[in-house]
Amino acid sequence: MKREKIRVALLYRGPQHEGRDVFSSFVPMGLFNVLKSLREAGYDASLHNLSHTPRAKLAETLRHLDAAAYLLSAFFGCHHEAYGLARTAKKISPAAPVILGGPLSVLGSEILTRMPEIDFLIRGEGEEASVAMLDSIFSGQGPISSTHGAVFRTSAGIKEVPTRLLADIDRCFFLPSEVMPHCHGVQPENFAVLISSRGCPYRCAFCSSTALWQNRVRHHKVDLLLRYLFDLRRATGAIYFSLRDENFLVNRGHVQEFTAALKQSGLHYLWNAQGSPHLLDDELARTLAEAGCDQLQMGIEAIPPRLVGMLNKQGSPARTAKAISTLRRQAIRPFGYFIYGMDETEAEGAETLNFIRHSGLLDAVASPLALYPGTGLAQGLEPQRFFGKGEILLYSPASARKWKKKYQQALAELHDREGFRREEVAPGTAPSLVRTIARHFQLLEQGNLTEAEQLLLSLTREEPENPWGFDLLSRLYEELGKKKKAAAMRRQLQLLTGVSA
Repeated sequence: MKREKIRVALLYRGPQHEGRDVFSSFVPMGLFNVLKSLREAGYDASLHNLSHTPRAKLAETLRHLDAAAYLLSAFFGCHHEAYGLARTAKKISPAAPVILGGPLSVLGSEILTRMPEIDFLIRGEGEEASVAMLDSIFSGQGPISSTHGAVFRTSAGIKEVPTRLLADIDRCFFLPSEVMPHCHGVQPENFAVLISSRGCPYRCAFCSSTALWQNRVRHHKVDLLLRYLFDLRRATGAIYFSLRDENFLVNRGHVQEFTAALKQSGLHYLWNAQGSPHLLDDELARTLAEAGCDQLQMGIEAIPPRLVGMLNKQGSPARTAKAISTLRRQAIRPFGYFIYGMDETEAEGAETLNFIRHSGLLDAVASPLALYPGTGLAQGLEPQRFFGKGEILLYSPASARKWKKKYQQALAELHDREGFRREEVAPGTAPSLVRTIARHFQLLEQGNLTEAEQLLLSLTREEPENPWGFDLLSRLYEELGKKKKAAAMRRQLQLLTGVSA
């Protein structure tokens, strides 16, 4: 059968209960890579985000797709949604193969043992494996056993083919405009996420990166990343993006090359990134700020030495505190991720809470310690533990309940505080777009609307190709009830981005 005659539906449905939020409802970026790979191979592939589709309409939605094959992406936390989609797809189209990929696939044969509606798994990277598997199923081009990462049933039982990392991750790199016509239920904001590398060299005990990427870090070419950002602007009008590398700071050379190219591009993006605080210094923070990075999200997790050791985290509280101060000097917002529910003692819990309150962080989130398949903490667990009714498997439910409100209170106190101090965003210190925008919001917090307006007007005069002055002025004038001025700023913004504000 010719590939172009085969309709393939790529499906994602995010968590619907505990883990539901805006970000978890986004399609994982790797699924767009698979979509491009399938379409380049000639398959009639489309991608469908069903995160906001009512459960009662799922069957009707899948029936309307009339797909010859279904590819589902899932991680632990939305696994029950993936199982539900598999059951629905198999009920509607019994002959259509249902293939599951994503981080959940590290469970391998355990899934096929318990889920008869799922025909195949793809563990690891799916760009090449999905094409090879569909070719085998529909055209007999090689046995399934030749597909790297394939898990499938045989007369002798379930077989697992070893995974293999892609030799060239650039080959299936997609641009938003290439895949958007074939996506449904995907918001433009979903594409304002950029992943410049795959993998992390560290072995945090709660993270499944080791199982997925074998602790290897591979980077996309910087010119491809810039092409993505130019295309993102043209396709969606975005002026902000999130860099979702597992640890953007691990390769200093890559950071320097990317930020230098971004500065020279004239795109004037603001953006955030994730990185380990112990890798940061003054020079690197200045490099990030000059390229538009206005927030660094750091996995701090815990402060007490016993808990840090239990999680196998790198760095120290002293290095983290120094990184926070370093970021604030560049007007980059320091953001921390924290974990609780580890059977911590009163003294240990108080130590981390005290750090959150007094470290200088401007924002943070905290989550209970969850056990994920393929992680160090999950080693030795009975596989059936991952097939319970709950969306997540907590390390210690009683401890999570005990500490939840205390962490919520500490985070609320953090959010209620003012942002940067006036001297931290003073105009005479290391001028950058990041500092200008931080100063604008600091003036708004003080109620100094006139100076905040004048700051943005100066930005529009000095950098007429920079969309941020027009964007923030339109918001300010809207709040002040100055409709005509707000409309004028939106028109200028539209001229710069090519998309209606």
